[in-house]
Amino acid sequence: MMASAAQPNQPDPEPRRLTDAEKALCSRARELEPVLSYGWQGFRNFEEGRTEILVEGDNGADARPILILTEEISYADREMVVRGAQMVRALVAGGRYLKWANEQLRAEIRSLKGQPDPKAKKPFSHAQNCAIQCAKPDFKHWLHEIHGADISDQIRVDNHVRSMLQIGSRAELDHDPEAARRWLDLYGSFKRRAR
Repeated sequence: MMASAAQPNQPDPEPRRLTDAEKALCSRARELEPVLSYGWQGFRNFEEGRTEILVEGDNGADARPILILTEEISYADREMVVRGAQMVRALVAGGRYLKWANEQLRAEIRSLKGQPDPKAKKPFSHAQNCAIQCAKPDFKHWLHEIHGADISDQIRVDNHVRSMLQIGSRAELDHDPEAARRWLDLYGSFKRRAR
């Protein structure tokens, strides 16, 4: 029975989702695709009365078939066998393209909605770096030894650093270039002393 032709101006029906077995086959095809022979070719061996499949380009006297087809094979099955490597490559390439196109469309939708790209590298945060350093024992010890900071608890350490940097909140380090420069000078001094 012949499939009915698609109606003009009608969208294609939504394809069904892949089964777990089909997903496993797709994964296996992606793994094998880079190491497959470039292609196969069918060769009719009249002496033996059979069709042989050779790796494309193996035409010399030493060429040996990788597969022998019987006379009972249908045309469609023969084409699938002969063109299998090329078909796998085309399907894998098509899948890669569709994945890329899907990612591009999702990025465009996020952009139109004003949403950030979840894969985008977050900008460096001086405030975060300052918080991390202020919690480290070697930085605290340096603050105490060099700057006379009371390091008996974290609140005192944080207050001392904010006072030295002339800021009310570490968040200012990410918005005020002068505050960021003061932090970088302080942190640079610590790093030089630590060497």
